Amino acid sequence: MKRTVICALLLLAGCAKMPDDISAAPVSADPYMQMSCESLASERAAKQADYDRIAKVQTETSKRDEAWMAIVHVPVASMSNGDNEPHIATLKGQLNAISKASQAKGCRV
Repeated sequence: MKRTVICALLLLAGCAKMPDDISAAPVSADPYMQMSCESLASERAAKQADYDRIAKVQTETSKRDEAWMAIVHVPVASMSNGDNEPHIATLKGQLNAISKASQAKGCRV
């Protein structure tokens, strides 16, 4: 019984997370401090578009993992390189850094 529970927890831990459950990676605002407010706005828009695209894929992967776990007890979708957690964490960190730089420079958001 104990072994079954441990195996189940290990399999569950392998499931792809939903984008909202992924923490932002630490990213310094320093490189963004050199940019103009206009450039920061453009950079934010580009990073947000990337995030939205990747988050949609991650959501689909997470939902597929949940479905596969219910059927075969294996997170198939994230095992096939469908998990974008590191990319999402980096994009969230970059968006946070851009926001910090924008606020520090007094840019209108």
